Amino acid sequence: MALAGAILASVAVPASAQVTAPSVWDPLEQLNRATYAFNTAFVAVVAAPVIGAYRAAVPESVQTGVDNVFTNLREPLTALSSGLQGDFANLGVSIGRFAINSTAGIGGVFDVATRMGWVSRPEDLGTTMCSYGVPPGPFVVLPFVGPSTTREAVGTLAVYGMTYGIADDYGLGYVVADRAVAAANDLPLPAAETTIVVTPAPKPTTPPAAAAPATPNLPTVTTTGVPSYEDVRAQYLSFRQQLCTDSIPAAELKPSPLGGIVRLN
Repeated sequence: MALAGAILASVAVPASAQVTAPSVWDPLEQLNRATYAFNTAFVAVVAAPVIGAYRAAVPESVQTGVDNVFTNLREPLTALSSGLQGDFANLGVSIGRFAINSTAGIGGVFDVATRMGWVSRPEDLGTTMCSYGVPPGPFVVLPFVGPSTTREAVGTLAVYGMTYGIADDYGLGYVVADRAVAAANDLPLPAAETTIVVTPAPKPTTPPAAAAPATPNLPTVTTTGVPSYEDVRAQYLSFRQQLCTDSIPAAELKPSPLGGIVRLN
């Protein structure tokens, strides 16, 4: 369940987030498709039963309080990213929001800041790099993480490095807990009719030419009951494009683990 929290940050993009998609650069499409199917299977087989049991057994007020605590702990990244972009208005709101929820909200258990009108626009290092003209790079699907681009992947690695540097030996434990809470509260559970069929890769009939590297034969994975690979790719790229242009209202966004952003349904 902990690792599934990352998948929601990029897969769970609602249809309302769809706009004209930027040009797609997907040089690793065969591998990406297999990884997407693996991530889908992980959520359906491993994460979904645990998340369903958690949601059924834990009172909703407790779930909300725990989620609020970890959402509040993600606020400093919005402040940092806003400052790096020169958006000092959002920087001030983010700092104020974190201070209010950490004190009046009792460590972030209660989202007092939102009720007081302190709503920051979630930002991450990906949107920061975008503001400086850094292109997204190739589309990739990462195991246990989900759709990304090289730009966003660099941001994720940087956030993990900062988290580990601050939390030291507790860094990994915090990252796992943060992902688990995000998955438990925000991850859409797959439909009951979801199926995953894996067809083994065919054996090569002829040896590759000595001068050219061999292209690996990967298993063919077919999924039903979940969004298609093409839809997920288009929605993710469009969503990130919207984030770069600040075209989504701040109230519809939420920071997610390791510097990601999700859109609230």
